[in-house]
Amino acid sequence: YYRDSQINSSIQDGQLYQLRVDEDASHTISNTFTAQYGVRDNLTFTASVPFIAKSDNLKDTTAAGLGDISLGARWEPFPLKAGRLPLILFGSLSTKTGDSPYEINADKDLSTGKGYYSVGVGASTRKYIDPVVLFASVSGNYGLKETDLNQVRGNSGNANGEGGAQTGGQILKEFDPGMTAGFSFGFAYSFNYDVSMTMSYQQSFNMNTTFKYQKPGQTALDEYKAASQSSGMFAIALGVRVSPDTIVNGTVGIGLTEDSPDISLGLSFPLDILGFGKKKKPN
Repeated sequence: YYRDSQINSSIQDGQLYQLRVDEDASHTISNTFTAQYGVRDNLTFTASVPFIAKSDNLKDTTAAGLGDISLGARWEPFPLKAGRLPLILFGSLSTKTGDSPYEINADKDLSTGKGYYSVGVGASTRKYIDPVVLFASVSGNYGLKETDLNQVRGNSGNANGEGGAQTGGQILKEFDPGMTAGFSFGFAYSFNYDVSMTMSYQQSFNMNTTFKYQKPGQTALDEYKAASQSSGMFAIALGVRVSPDTIVNGTVGIGLTEDSPDISLGLSFPLDILGFGKKKKPN
């Protein structure tokens, strides 16, 4: 859930012709199916398929569809050894199978994806101090540049055509998402065999994001570099064992910076599809 106040104005020849503050609020529901396959004891491949539903109060519209499919891998290069922290390396590839925010009608439609391919790498570790587990991770993500775009921007202020420059806006031609770096840390505490709690903090920084626009009647592109963004989130999760082989986790996240969601709610649980999750009984 996001909530924000947007200043909607039109400036021509240095004169302010209209000014309005719009209260914007948006809701996003993600239903993600994740499959994991252990190739070896220390190597696991993953695949995630998200389905996204969105609503936006300012645009008065909704959208639903496939999000960005992602692939990943986790590798523990060194065997566990007493007195040494384990090291887990991970990597990911995120596609752009969802509706791109740079190819839709920016004034009326909503996207279900981020609009570009990205690759990421990172490392994590953990420390057991019974009954507590401490954990931490660092990661980096690089977004691939998008070209040959043709999205009109700044043509109108909202879905009703109010506000903004009414005399033809700029055309977005290129977009470079730049780099994202982040870290997280926290702890998990086991109350007993059936109930555990996790508290964590996540911080990410997005840098060097660049847009290139083409003004009406011009061939040259104007470059705009967006300000760096910082997103911080504090999360509390509760895990409950509902059967000998099944644990359900519920999460509440609170955004701590302007670029974070105000509130994030999550629920995760394993699925047994066609018996793949069942253990074989010994003969």
